[in-house]
Amino acid sequence: MIDEVHEVKRLAREEGTTERKLDYVQVVFGLEWFGDEDSAVAMVGDLVTADEGNPRAVLLHSHSALHLLMDDESIAKARRLLSAVPVESVYRPMAATHLAAINERHGAERSDRELTFRLISESVDRAPEFVSNNAWLGRLYARRGETTEARHYLARAKANILPKGEARDRLSLVERAWHECFTGCLSTPVGIELDLDKLA
Repeated sequence: MIDEVHEVKRLAREEGTTERKLDYVQVVFGLEWFGDEDSAVAMVGDLVTADEGNPRAVLLHSHSALHLLMDDESIAKARRLLSAVPVESVYRPMAATHLAAINERHGAERSDRELTFRLISESVDRAPEFVSNNAWLGRLYARRGETTEARHYLARAKANILPKGEARDRLSLVERAWHECFTGCLSTPVGIELDLDKLA
């Protein structure tokens, strides 16, 4: 894996295109490549400043704002940029999930619960094949006491996890990092199984 990371980094440095740089940032964030996090945060900050309309850059910037920078200014910028991702964009389901995370950054009890529910429902409607959004929606239904719906979405989240084997092995490093950052499709089922057990 180390060789793959170095190759992604080399391509970002030598080719210098936006997409190659975003590949590098994605790999650093998705694999939690701690030694390169500062440079990746700076790089995606520069990229999103240069092109606020690039939804992939926006998502990676918001990832850094939510998980690494965590300051009010970065979060506010992420909210503004995410809100501008068009509803019809293939990136909108992830943008909606990040907007929900921003809404709840000070704790679910202090957030606008209906806004979170609307955003996560939108994400699931647009990307039913993801794990993280289905699991979140299932937990929201459980919190409302609607156990049938909670079981449905939690079970679908578990079913969406990509099993170990050939399908996972075919993913490139950049693709694996994308799933780690945004879809949850490479996660383990343990947390979801525990949530399902609570509903039994």
